[in-house]
Amino acid sequence: MKKLLTILLLAGIAIILLIPENEAVSTAQNAKAAIILNASTDKIIYESNANEALPIASLSKLMTQYIVLDAIAAGSISWDSLYKPSTEVLNQPSRAVKLDMQSDKTYTVKELFTAMTVISANDATVALAEMVSGSEEKFAAKMNNYAKKIGLSKTHFINATGLDGDETNLATARDIAAIANVLIDEHSEVLQFTSMTDFTTSSGVKRWSTNLMLPGMPEALTGMDGLKTGYTELAESCFASTGIYDGDRIITVVIGVAAEGNDTIKPRFDLTRELIDSYVLNQQ
Repeated sequence: MKKLLTILLLAGIAIILLIPENEAVSTAQNAKAAIILNASTDKIIYESNANEALPIASLSKLMTQYIVLDAIAAGSISWDSLYKPSTEVLNQPSRAVKLDMQSDKTYTVKELFTAMTVISANDATVALAEMVSGSEEKFAAKMNNYAKKIGLSKTHFINATGLDGDETNLATARDIAAIANVLIDEHSEVLQFTSMTDFTTSSGVKRWSTNLMLPGMPEALTGMDGLKTGYTELAESCFASTGIYDGDRIITVVIGVAAEGNDTIKPRFDLTRELIDSYVLNQQ
């Protein structure tokens, strides 16, 4: 695994920052944790409270994507494999974002993966977990085993979606950057999905990406091609982004971004733009 050393370094504590903490922008006041990784050089450019395990909401789906793409690569499922919704999938919480699957229809892995990635559909995510492991509980165990394998000792998954319950998924900002790094490195095809601004479901409904920073979207930033948004009451607003800037692939993670009034969406994009402008575009 090409990125294993990088992941182990990210999971450790002996990383030398390229930007002194006293030059930081207002990240500490705006988010519980943040990190910027130059994936092309395997160097951390900036971090703030990046070693604290925090609720991560739908950033959890980065690990789900990795395991599903591994299963496709291994041939245990294919993009054309069909799924008929289970009771668990059809009974996702009303608050959860959904593809709105129907009991009398079947869905391809490709549609489920697209819905999970583009709109963060939780029913599609659980469906994929069931296809790979038989149940979401067994899939979460697989997620934890892989996290342990690559040295992410502060990461713990209880489900494939990141939805809050009696417990919730936890990880550090470094852990999320590490997962994103290996996901892109080993399964670059994920970027074909994370760069989609919209897709049309098999029912003919057009759905728009939750990543408003993609080219053509309201908060567009040139060069961005992913990666994953998240929000729950416990995690607050989260965003893991990636893009190519001045020839380097950059990964950013912000967790627990404070809302501005009732707005939980725009602040995570504003902060991500601020980080990229301050620490990437102005430093290269």
